[in-house]
Amino acid sequence: MMDRRVRKTREALYSAFVALIAERGYDGFSIQDLIEAADVGRTTFYAHFKAKEDLLQFGVNRWRDHLASLPKSTAAERRAFMEALLGHAKSHAGLFIALLGGGGGRLAETEFRSIVEEVVAPELVPGERRPTMIAMLSGALLAAIRQWVDAGAKGSGAEIIVSFDKLVSAANGDTIA
Repeated sequence: MMDRRVRKTREALYSAFVALIAERGYDGFSIQDLIEAADVGRTTFYAHFKAKEDLLQFGVNRWRDHLASLPKSTAAERRAFMEALLGHAKSHAGLFIALLGGGGGRLAETEFRSIVEEVVAPELVPGERRPTMIAMLSGALLAAIRQWVDAGAKGSGAEIIVSFDKLVSAANGDTIA
């Protein structure tokens, strides 16, 4: 169990980090801006993180841990998982857009794609095409979510889930109606 003071400091740093990304973009602020917004000292920041990238990774890991805790073994559970994924993208739309468009974008996109691949992989039947299909479907899902968020994330994103289910069925050789 993490010490309460450590947890509070990390939360303060992460909250300031998220706010600054949404306000200025990933490349638009320095460590000095971050520690001022979090009201901590430079030494305190470096006691917890080496760089902004580490703070980004901290946030991604928290999100990944949360998503990993959601069951995904049945079709209904996978749908609920997808709804949680879309809900997170919608509720953090500003952060999502800023990260994927800025200097942290490569790390954020790589991590997000990895999370999406974890959702996609169990859906596909084994075979030599499987790795290619996982990459293609993950890329398609990420592109659809990004387009949806860029357009204002209107609605629940149910059309993304329905379309994704159809793509998975096609990838598995099923006939799409």
